[in-house]
Amino acid sequence: MTFRVSTTFCRPLTWLLGTAGLSMVFWGRPADAQQPSHSVEDTTLDTSSVSEQGGKTYYFVGARYRGIIVPKFFMEIFGDGGRTVYVDALGPEFAMRKDGLEQNFSLWWADYGMEPTPFKSSSDSEEAWEIVESELNIIFASADFLWGKDIAPEFAVNFGMGIGLGVVFGDLKRVQSYSPSGAAGDPYSYEPCVAPGNPPGFYCGADNGHYTEPSWFDGGAKPVVFPWFALQTGARYKPHRNFVARLDLGFGLSGFFFGLGADYGL
Repeated sequence: MTFRVSTTFCRPLTWLLGTAGLSMVFWGRPADAQQPSHSVEDTTLDTSSVSEQGGKTYYFVGARYRGIIVPKFFMEIFGDGGRTVYVDALGPEFAMRKDGLEQNFSLWWADYGMEPTPFKSSSDSEEAWEIVESELNIIFASADFLWGKDIAPEFAVNFGMGIGLGVVFGDLKRVQSYSPSGAAGDPYSYEPCVAPGNPPGFYCGADNGHYTEPSWFDGGAKPVVFPWFALQTGARYKPHRNFVARLDLGFGLSGFFFGLGADYGL
């Protein structure tokens, strides 16, 4: 997984922004333009107001996108090698907000795919370099708890945390590698062994060929579940009572992330 901004990233981002734009076109007329003319004696509630009443719960449904950056130094905690990875993630969300506290629940998918990358345990010798390729995906069920500080009726700054758990699926592929020069060098220039003992020499031993890493259930290292925990901040923009846009920034077990949300008020 190199740091990449691909069409995989652009499609969900364009979709979210498009959703936001359509909502703004349909709902986003200025509040003043929607207020019926009334006399001083008219006490009808202004239902187009973006202000939220104390003690009342507001509900929203919508979608989110998150771009997660898994830095190389995260991988170096567990061994040598690796690379910075960019993860696309998106899914629906349901939110409840009362007295400035927003609880945001989501079931979302994240693509943890990584292109072939050299990796080995820090304690292993030079001939232990492998090329690892990830086709892993995770479905997370998570909840964000965000406290908002209103700057204006339409705008608030959020801070809080997110917790959740993900189910891991997909393959984690491994193959022993060798230095084309026959001498130790840059592992990112190494080639995958054709088979155990091929090519012959120092690197392609008989104990390690091409294989898919088994899961925890089968005694392997591939996780079955993965936790989500993050501290986050961001901004909330509510131009109309029926539309909310949100920017999320955070840091957690997977690395750094930014997020966009677009929600419709029920």
